[in-house]
Amino acid sequence: MIGRKIVSTADELVRGNLPRWSGKTRGHYEVWYFTGNAGEHGFWIRYTINVSENDFNDWAGVWCAVFKKGEKPVGICRKFPLSYFSWCVKNESEMKKGFEIKVGEGNYFTERSARGRITVGNLYAEWDINFEPSGYIFKHLPEPTYYIPVETALLSPNPDLKFSGYIRIRNIETGDVMKDMKLSPEISGGYQTHIWGKKHAYRWVWGHSNTLYDENGDVVEDSFFEGITVVAKIGPLQIPPMTVFALRYKGKIYEFNGIKDIILNDAKWKYSDNEVIWELKSKKMNFNLSMHTKKDNFIMATYDDPDGEHAFCHNSEVEDAEIVFEPEEGRKAKLYCKGTFHTEFGARTPLEYEPVKFIYE
Repeated sequence: MIGRKIVSTADELVRGNLPRWSGKTRGHYEVWYFTGNAGEHGFWIRYTINVSENDFNDWAGVWCAVFKKGEKPVGICRKFPLSYFSWCVKNESEMKKGFEIKVGEGNYFTERSARGRITVGNLYAEWDINFEPSGYIFKHLPEPTYYIPVETALLSPNPDLKFSGYIRIRNIETGDVMKDMKLSPEISGGYQTHIWGKKHAYRWVWGHSNTLYDENGDVVEDSFFEGITVVAKIGPLQIPPMTVFALRYKGKIYEFNGIKDIILNDAKWKYSDNEVIWELKSKKMNFNLSMHTKKDNFIMATYDDPDGEHAFCHNSEVEDAEIVFEPEEGRKAKLYCKGTFHTEFGARTPLEYEPVKFIYE
């Protein structure tokens, strides 16, 4: 749909984040994550569970990575027994309803905050983040998809956030602060998404930005881009790529994620040792996104599937991208992401180069 406005109730926003795991079902994974930018820095924080099919690899995890363009990112993940995962709904009032997702002691997020304290080896990460809910939900997939069994589903309960607080990673042995990211609503933008399913996609490319600049170099308020290209498998068969995306521009959202859009959208992508490319086009209206970058800012995370397989995700939160589209016939608009484009490339094998990797414990 072109240019529609979205309004959600407090109850819908809470439901968007409530776990899809019954507490008993085998073969399930679930992820709640935040990404954001502040100045030259970017961050990626995840709260996850993996409920294996065979009962041998159940765990809950807390992840934190901080990026700065031109520097190597730092990322750590602390794994806990699945029993350390809990959640609850807070308050009874429809307009004040909230929730808490918790992994271990001191690692949680609610409808207005995210906290974390994890140690992995000689690295210690901590964060204290506050925000106001976006006020609406963005659904990546066609609406019917959320009512039928699918391998993976996702939505963004908070697609556009302003942050305050800090994220810090330091070396315990030396006392050195390796990454120190200060957040304030004037310079910090990002979002929060919820993913769940039986298995990660076979391959995927994802991109997002909450900080878009116009041709004069000014920030375009109340705007974001969100998109994903997915290659799935049904048994041994690999189905053609599916691309869905949306652009919120000055308070109106231009969606390219319906059943017909999957046919009309086109994507080109490449991730190799030398370059990373993702280009999107739509035949519904003149829309082009282009991201061309290198692997220097990326970190690799290894994801567990409930069936025991692995997926390898190469992530960066500080890339550049350009969007050209026509909000009205005959009027072009250009938008720029200057170190504020978030992206990841997922596959069943890691890239051949030696990337920076998450450190696990």
